[in-house]
Amino acid sequence: MLPYLKDRPQSLNLKLTKAGGPTTFIKDMENRQPDCAEIFTDQRRIKKVGKRNQIDYLVCNNVETLRTMIDWGCVDINRWASRIQQPEEPDYIWLDLDPTVTKKTEDQGFEQATHVAIATKVVLGKHKLKGFIKTSGKTGLHIYIPCSGFSFEQTRFIANTLADEVHELVPDISTRSETINHRKGKVYIDANQNDYADTLAAPYSVRPYHRPIVSTPLKWKEVKPGLDRYKFNMNEILSRLDKKVDFFRGIQDEKNIATNNLLLEKIRVSLK
Repeated sequence: MLPYLKDRPQSLNLKLTKAGGPTTFIKDMENRQPDCAEIFTDQRRIKKVGKRNQIDYLVCNNVETLRTMIDWGCVDINRWASRIQQPEEPDYIWLDLDPTVTKKTEDQGFEQATHVAIATKVVLGKHKLKGFIKTSGKTGLHIYIPCSGFSFEQTRFIANTLADEVHELVPDISTRSETINHRKGKVYIDANQNDYADTLAAPYSVRPYHRPIVSTPLKWKEVKPGLDRYKFNMNEILSRLDKKVDFFRGIQDEKNIATNNLLLEKIRVSLK
């Protein structure tokens, strides 16, 4: 997990009672960080009464900091798409395939998300983009498209364009509506988590859910009807890594990023 956390500010979601219990959110360390941790100081973008004008984000660059986060009750690890060296430029475009489900319809929702992910792969192939996929660790799937040199405004624009194209392929099971009541049980293709300081669960993060499912990188060939999200759990993830490679290892490959940059710029310019 650590390579995917390096130099990325964290937003802490603490579960202080139990996995399904209430969440305590912490962004500003306010001098509570351990000595082993690094801090990224940022100006508060939206001023709040009673809050100081800066935020000291925790940066997890070593095992000791990660252990401290876990000791605090931070089960799932949520980090930025950008790094502290260039906080205004994301390293990925994110598409979050988020089923609209109840507890009884979770499995059906995940199956629908799998079909939407297959459509996403078709759209990526159309544009010759290199994308990576992982389970969310709950009921959905996350798509990462590596990039560099783009602003968050630009990546959000491109993400929404790609999301619209995916929706056109599977309109019966997907939606672009942000309003939950309008989704009617469909998979929300969320392209709006591409803003400054937005976070997404890190690869290999355990999620505090009904079961301890791990947000697991997949090979695209694994993404097919009948994909079982429950097999990606705490008990199985280490043996999986022993048998298979880390399918996210190419996400920081300079060649993949350079190729994607050219193709993403082509999309951006064509839609001006």
